[in-house]
Amino acid sequence: MKRIIFCLLILCIGLCLSAQTTPEQCQGSLRPYPHVAQQEAAPDTLTPIFLVHVARHGSRFPAGSYSANTMLKALNKADSLHTLTPLGMNFKRLIENIIVRSIGRWGELDSIGMYEQRKIARRTFSRCAPLFRHAHVVAIASHAPRAVMSMYSFTHEISRLAKGISISASSGKEFDPLLRPFDCDSSYKAYMKEKPYMGIYLRYVSQNAPTPVSRLLGNDFPATKEELQELSIIEYYNIANLKAMGMDHDWQPYLTAAEYEQLWSCFNLRQYFMHCSNPLSAAPAQQTKPLLEDIIAHLSHFEDGNRKSNVIAYFAHQETIMPLLSLLKIEGTQFKGKNWKQLKNHVQDHYLCPMAANLQFTIYQSQTGALYLRCDLNEKVIPIKNKPYLPLHEALRFFNTLLK
Repeated sequence: MKRIIFCLLILCIGLCLSAQTTPEQCQGSLRPYPHVAQQEAAPDTLTPIFLVHVARHGSRFPAGSYSANTMLKALNKADSLHTLTPLGMNFKRLIENIIVRSIGRWGELDSIGMYEQRKIARRTFSRCAPLFRHAHVVAIASHAPRAVMSMYSFTHEISRLAKGISISASSGKEFDPLLRPFDCDSSYKAYMKEKPYMGIYLRYVSQNAPTPVSRLLGNDFPATKEELQELSIIEYYNIANLKAMGMDHDWQPYLTAAEYEQLWSCFNLRQYFMHCSNPLSAAPAQQTKPLLEDIIAHLSHFEDGNRKSNVIAYFAHQETIMPLLSLLKIEGTQFKGKNWKQLKNHVQDHYLCPMAANLQFTIYQSQTGALYLRCDLNEKVIPIKNKPYLPLHEALRFFNTLLK
């Protein structure tokens, strides 16, 4: 009996340890695309014949200068007040380096992001080789340069691998209703203007965010607890974005593992409210209905025999992909209850939407001619209605229910 209890105890400890968020995962949606060796092959009885690829842009320089400049302003103030610590001086040099590297390139796709897109394209080609024979690819991107360059990196690699392939690549503001609904959808814009989640978020930060920034600014730096918590989240953002812009992810001098996870949980909670259907509003998910309608139309046309193209690709943003995943009710986007400390165990931005996140819908044909749909999130098969390969007509029926 004691031996059984001991074994159960070891198992419980193992489960608890496995639930801990790693420093790489604490980078959240700023995390570069995780390593994937290859995409899972389908059974030999199924042949891929149509692909819809929905992607976030790859790794990039910081989206804007706000976080770096705000952090530098606080560090300079501490320096002028003679409270800046030696560790703070080191962090100041790091922030200055971030700014120097990013000037003229804020938000720009970097070489890491291009490489991510090429590798995803290569693995997709390997899995779906039959459909790339004599393929016609239609790709569209939002007008943001990082999305455009992601599209070109992906399609260039496909064209290199599939000789004689036909590719149409377009970008522009005319695609905003599909790829940047956060700029177009009135309900979502009203939601973001009102920010009904801010009370919950600020209470969570007040109760859970540590203040490691104090070790940089010094104990005598004049700031309230709330101001130090806000600056600590900005410190976190700058650290979490380092690897995506090609710098060393050197977090340990500035944060403990526990602090890193706590600050990520604050960032992750805000991401959930901004990009997923939640108890306060369904607007974040519903803004992507036009995109889902477009995807359904392409899948339906293929089912009806309208085969003008057999690869459709969209290149957009986290603010597009994460809401779409929520609209599709993908596991990992749903949370019930109001114990917000538990949210990080159910919704995780580093899993759902790292840099270069992608959602692939592949139609397979059986030897009898039957059509099946498979869905992959970040190149891992995710079941639709608990089935890895769902008859296409059933999948379309399910997707259409999500539009109501």
